[in-house]
Amino acid sequence: MPSASQHEIARILNLSQPTVSRSLANHPAINAETKALVWETAVRLGYQQKVSQIRKGGRAAKPLVVGIVISIPHEHQSKSETFQLVLKGISEKSASENILLDVLHHEPKDVRSKALLRRIKQAGWHGCILVHPMSPEVVQLIGRTVATVSIIENYRNGHIDCVDVDQSEGVCGMVRRLVDAGHRRIGFYSWVYQLETPWVQHRLGSFVEGLYRNGLKFKAEDCININLTDSLDPKEAAARAAELVRDGVTAFCCAADHQAYSLITDFVAHRVRVPRDCSVTGFDGIEPPAGLPPVATVGVPYDELGRSAVNQFLRRLEQPTAPRRHLLVDGDLITGKSIKPLAPATPAKKPRGRAKSS
Repeated sequence: MPSASQHEIARILNLSQPTVSRSLANHPAINAETKALVWETAVRLGYQQKVSQIRKGGRAAKPLVVGIVISIPHEHQSKSETFQLVLKGISEKSASENILLDVLHHEPKDVRSKALLRRIKQAGWHGCILVHPMSPEVVQLIGRTVATVSIIENYRNGHIDCVDVDQSEGVCGMVRRLVDAGHRRIGFYSWVYQLETPWVQHRLGSFVEGLYRNGLKFKAEDCININLTDSLDPKEAAARAAELVRDGVTAFCCAADHQAYSLITDFVAHRVRVPRDCSVTGFDGIEPPAGLPPVATVGVPYDELGRSAVNQFLRRLEQPTAPRRHLLVDGDLITGKSIKPLAPATPAKKPRGRAKSS
């Protein structure tokens, strides 16, 4: 993808070029929403910021430079409404801490460790915040070079802190809502991505925990794309889900909202209507596409994750050998309109001898 210019970004957003330039330099005079919109558009258009632009902070004190590495396929950028909110939170906190941001986008399969290390050196990064999954080898290399914080993805090697939403309580809460609505045969639905996606595995584990908490059995045959060898694309996955609905599955917990909305759309070709024929839940809290009802989901405070990531970076910078920290932020259960109450059924039995962990 050819690199866009600041002029093109300004034209698309109907902003002045000085506003775009100041936004990309994280100038405190520009509000966080505008800066996040400019960065998101720059990433989507393939804009490449020059190192000289990063070094010009326009501030009295020498600023810290933090790289924001966004690893998301270009074909999914239109479906991702979350990293703009992350950037907003990062911007709000970093502006008050005299931090300049160098926002980079890389295709997950094309991330090159040598190129990133060259950028770290040329731009004078003091730290790095990672957004979306990256190769563990590349992550470890970055983590050994500068103070590094990851948002959502929990890389356990080295001293890479993670800021995440409490996925376990969120998914378990969704399962509880389905059970309260009378559902007893609930499946799990996910996509297959270019790189391994620990967040999907985590949400699958939380789904199993949610079934256990409510006295239900986990049935692998009612789940889609949960094994490392599974490779159904979204259309194939939706066709398989429709088969399971005809076989008696009454609800699906999707690993993410964009998967849930895609499933609802693809169900139409199989004459499965949500929620009449099948209830569907998601995770993230993104705005529904035009014409689709909002799904029951877990709203993630992405702006708070961004602010917390900056806090964790500053802590890591001051205490480089401190124990690795995994910070969890609560999500909000959103009712939506994608769960259908079923006729009262025999209540699920609660497992015996279970004590809630603190």
